[in-house]
Amino acid sequence: MKKCISAMITVLLVLVGCEKSDELPTIKNEIQVKVYNTSTWSVTAGEMEVEIGATVLLVSQSGTVSAQTDNNGIATFSDVKEKGYTLLASKGDLSNLINKNTVDGVLIGNLIVGVYTSQADIDNWATYPNAVVGGIKLADINGDAVINNEDKVAGSYLNFEYKYQDLNADGVINVYDMMNGSLVQMDNVVEKDIYIGK
Repeated sequence: MKKCISAMITVLLVLVGCEKSDELPTIKNEIQVKVYNTSTWSVTAGEMEVEIGATVLLVSQSGTVSAQTDNNGIATFSDVKEKGYTLLASKGDLSNLINKNTVDGVLIGNLIVGVYTSQADIDNWATYPNAVVGGIKLADINGDAVINNEDKVAGSYLNFEYKYQDLNADGVINVYDMMNGSLVQMDNVVEKDIYIGK
């Protein structure tokens, strides 16, 4: 009998917790992509400008959505639900992929991850015959210390993870947090930098 009463109380607590959750503010699930133009990199300033009006594609298993970068160079995607995304950015002849070709109907290329900021940067990165200070820096996807066709990808990968409140501040999201109805998502805003060039 005690077990039945305990079970009924648990069910009531869950129902009350559900009613309260309807009163919670809307949680943001966003990806913010900031696009930088590698051709604007300045050796004296050591930085590059953001690109306004670039098109960013957010590709997942459920489809592709696009957004334009604003005056801060940021494209914002709201109501994100998938765990993994591929990002493509472009404006005119600038893209975050170079040396592109199509394999099995999918566009792939070498992924731009910034610019070479010094000779030491070139020396400490994977070997690339076109490497120059201020030139585009490409990802060594397979980790073999050589940039070539084996490093081509469909875009920049982004992993999207939900964040939850840790009520007792023990550093772990666990049964305690769930039983107290506090497994409430916090704002999930993931920021990603993308570099475009040619």
